[in-house]
Formats: sequence, C-alpha cells, structure tokens
Amino acid sequence: MTDKPLILVADDETRIRRLVVESLENAGFDVCQAQDGRQAVDVFRLSPVEPDLVILDLMMPEMDGISAMVKIREKSNV
Repeated sequence: MTDKPLILVADDETRIRRLVVESLENAGFDVCQAQDGRQAVDVFRLSPVEPDLVILDLMMPEMDGISAMVKIREKSNV
C-alpha cells in the first residue's frame, strides 16, 4: 500500500486518457482508469482503496460522466 493519492481517470478516448494518466503518474500520483462511465463506477466500487479524486469525461458511451458521478456519490463524497 502506498501513501500517494489515488486518482480515477475515465475517458473513452484512449489517447487522451493515456496522456492524462501518464501526466498524473509522472507527477507522483497513483492512477486507475476506465474507458467509459459504467466502467468508472465499477472500478470505483471494486477498488480496494477509495480514490481521492475522480476525473470524468462528460460525454462517454455506456454512461456519461454526470451519471457516473451520481452513482459514485451514492457511495462516497469524493
């Protein structure tokens, strides 16, 4: 287990998601990622450590960023 903050990044555009993840990791953060809103909710719920921050694209397939955040906020105040 690490003391670094954990950030969940969700974006359906792979290039953008990879760029954000790489930038955050280079800045010293631990990062988990999802390719759509539904997967972001699943990753958040299944993560053994609750992410400290969630970065969501608004327009994603399966579930948009707003809907994903509503679902996440049912379980957390992140």
